[in-house]
Amino acid sequence: MELAVCLPILMIIALGSIEATNAIFLKQHLTSAAYEGARAAIAPGQTSAGATTAAQNVLTAFGISGGSISITPALTATTATGTQVTVTVSAPLASNSWTSAFIVGKTITTVSATAIMDHQ
Repeated sequence: MELAVCLPILMIIALGSIEATNAIFLKQHLTSAAYEGARAAIAPGQTSAGATTAAQNVLTAFGISGGSISITPALTATTATGTQVTVTVSAPLASNSWTSAFIVGKTITTVSATAIMDHQ
């Protein structure tokens, strides 16, 4: 009787822990992608396309699907030194989770990370 009552609760806790860990893992990968995109974006003469490519390469290396990259402001070869560049990378949790994301995925649908650096 005790097993019948406790087993469903323990399974929900275990699966919820796995989903939360997947969300943290995804957040760390997105942080790495945003950082690499920002590092590429602040280089002299760099454009938004180069920064997007750098961030996308990290997402591809980590196997993250459905990721989106946003760079603000749009960079050109003549972007002024000292301009703050913000790179935001986001991805859906459900398509990047080992489980079906039925516990944590109901409240956290998209995970994102941002890096801000000054253009050189």
